[in-house]
Amino acid sequence: MLQSLDLRGNRLSGLLPDQLGNLKDLKWMLLGGNNLTGEIPTQLGQLTSLMVLDLSQNALTGSIPASLTNATALEIVLLDHNRLFGEIPSSFSTLSTLTKLDVSFNNLSGHIPHLQRQSDCDYFRGNIYLHSCPDLYSTPPTGLPVPLEVHKVHRQTKLKSSVIAVVTSASVVLCALVVLVLVIVLGRRKSRRLASLSKMVVTFVDAPSELNYDNVVRATGNFSIRNLIGTGGFGATYKAELVPGFLVAVKRLSIGRFQGIQQFDAEIRTLGRIQHKNLVTLIGYYGGEAEMFLIYNYLSGGNLETFIHDRSGQNVRWPVIHKIAIDIAQALAYLHYSCVPRIVHRDIKPSNILLDDDLNAYLSDFGLARLLEVSETHATTDVAGTFGYVAPEYATTCRVSDKADVYSFGVVLLELMSGKKSLDPSFSEYGNGFNIVAWAKLLIREGRSSELFSTELWEAGPKENLLGMLRLASSCTVESLSVRPSMKQVLEKLKQLKS
Repeated sequence: MLQSLDLRGNRLSGLLPDQLGNLKDLKWMLLGGNNLTGEIPTQLGQLTSLMVLDLSQNALTGSIPASLTNATALEIVLLDHNRLFGEIPSSFSTLSTLTKLDVSFNNLSGHIPHLQRQSDCDYFRGNIYLHSCPDLYSTPPTGLPVPLEVHKVHRQTKLKSSVIAVVTSASVVLCALVVLVLVIVLGRRKSRRLASLSKMVVTFVDAPSELNYDNVVRATGNFSIRNLIGTGGFGATYKAELVPGFLVAVKRLSIGRFQGIQQFDAEIRTLGRIQHKNLVTLIGYYGGEAEMFLIYNYLSGGNLETFIHDRSGQNVRWPVIHKIAIDIAQALAYLHYSCVPRIVHRDIKPSNILLDDDLNAYLSDFGLARLLEVSETHATTDVAGTFGYVAPEYATTCRVSDKADVYSFGVVLLELMSGKKSLDPSFSEYGNGFNIVAWAKLLIREGRSSELFSTELWEAGPKENLLGMLRLASSCTVESLSVRPSMKQVLEKLKQLKS
């Protein structure tokens, strides 16, 4: 049964099918950042298990269906940056679990419903016909009844009493004004301090003073597509130059996947303490209610995916691919055996392996799967991985172990040697579902191992070492967990191959 549908940022177009309402077990529907058009299907209200709905940053039109509030388990609804019009259904006020309703930057009108657990007006801005956002949680002060006493007194006494009353009232008003001024001044100072703290970037290494929230956002061009250098399952990554010569990579986390994680700060701080020469350095992070991003050191050599599949003009030889393989194996062995608790990456693929100008390799996105609070020992239907690299036992049972990383590493080795993709179009001649692992096993079985390597690599040799790496990759991708080697064993065998 499908519980998580994550197709964000895939340039999908067309209408949302009504059949989405048949996915009764779905908890996460993440379709933001595409080119979807048409109206939101009313059938989505049938998804009574749905907790997170992300339809943001599309081109959806029409009104927000009131039936959507029939999905009573909803916690987060992201409909911002579309072309929706009409009124926001008042029935959203009945959802007791709803913590975030973002409808900003649409063409909505009417009143904002009183939500039980939300008070951020930023989620409603950008709708020029929408009534102004009220302070949903303020209670207007109620006046206290003043008892009136009427006495028959002498006119002079009344005059004296009136004078005293006026003086007393003036004093009270003056005191009240003084108190009010103090409250406002002190309140503003406190607000500025709180605002400063709320936008604080936590750093783990020495960094220039310019590393703060406003400068990071400004350096990315407010997360402009011009500075986009990569996208993945956890979010998009942007290049930013904070000061001349100080480049960083800013991974903007998909808020829909991480919102509400109680131990976010603790987990990120744990990752910040992890240091290894073949891991991308986590410089710092920012975690707020409406924005979360991680800051890494920037590597100018691109990623391994580009290196593998765009070899034109590159002198790809055995020493280079051997060094890259050892670098990544060292990083994985460190995560598996030197970290407490140990870290299973769960998304090893060439695009998550970065290079510097000297072709030293660094593993990125390590530890992010832990932030989804998915157990390492119990089954889950939210598979954190990429088709073509996911181990068979993980894809079918969702059980996580370090051997899943070993399998993915074996796939990367096969790509590194052959120059082909894990799901290369050339495999279609063998039938549907054929991948690089099946192709390698076929060539080995038929005694045609040399055909796996790119022509330049095989001719340059040494052939004995290349065949040794192929055998290692084959052992990494066996289906049996008991036969599949550990990352320590893989690293040792790689070191035994001469460079």
